[in-house]
Amino acid sequence: MSESEVGRPHGRLRLRNIIAGSLDARVQPLYDYWAVAKNTAVRQETLFSIAWGQAYTPAGGTVLNKTYYHTNLTGNGGSMPAPNKLLVKNISVVTRPDVHPQDVAAVAGQYVVDFNTLNKSFWRGHAQKLPAGGGVFISGINNAALATTAEVNYSAANGWPSAENCSPIVMDTPAIQGAQVNPITGVLLEQQQPFFVQVDPTLTGATNYTTNNDTAANTGFTPNGIIAWVFLEGVMLVAIV
Repeated sequence: MSESEVGRPHGRLRLRNIIAGSLDARVQPLYDYWAVAKNTAVRQETLFSIAWGQAYTPAGGTVLNKTYYHTNLTGNGGSMPAPNKLLVKNISVVTRPDVHPQDVAAVAGQYVVDFNTLNKSFWRGHAQKLPAGGGVFISGINNAALATTAEVNYSAANGWPSAENCSPIVMDTPAIQGAQVNPITGVLLEQQQPFFVQVDPTLTGATNYTTNNDTAANTGFTPNGIIAWVFLEGVMLVAIV
């Protein structure tokens, strides 16, 4: 205690409580993960139903507890935890860069994506219309001509890898004079409002796709199945503390 504090009692420092009625806005996407092991038939997945810290079993894989690598949705899953809200403006489907090109193409071309809240579908279509860029993009080096065995290095992505190249699900249109239409700025997910994103590869009318099972001797790379995320891009509203 300093001399200036003598005879001046004060409370102990502590963290302030949440400021009621106020939220802090930030550009922060909400994301969730799904996976399919190599040489495994794909299946329908419902994302954002299993939150951070909860158990998830990939198709053909072993059970895991989700970390922030897999999802940043907290709470019980299936809704925004109070008091958070999210104004969704874009959806992106992002595959990990080391996924086999054939598996990336399957994600883009065979999965139908449905973004749903309050039992209403706000966007439905193929994953290639929700790119992390625009269409499937693959780059690589094949050094087989200079070696006795295949030496291939590559990366694959659902689209040209540009942060700006994504597909908006809303348009910031101005109000139309005389029309009972308000500008559409996003799909608002309120706190504890149910929502999900479903990715479904079973609607093609053909046998379900089986992930690639090439060996390193054939391609220079051993596939690891499908590892992918759905990002709900937009403005996150969080508590002020």
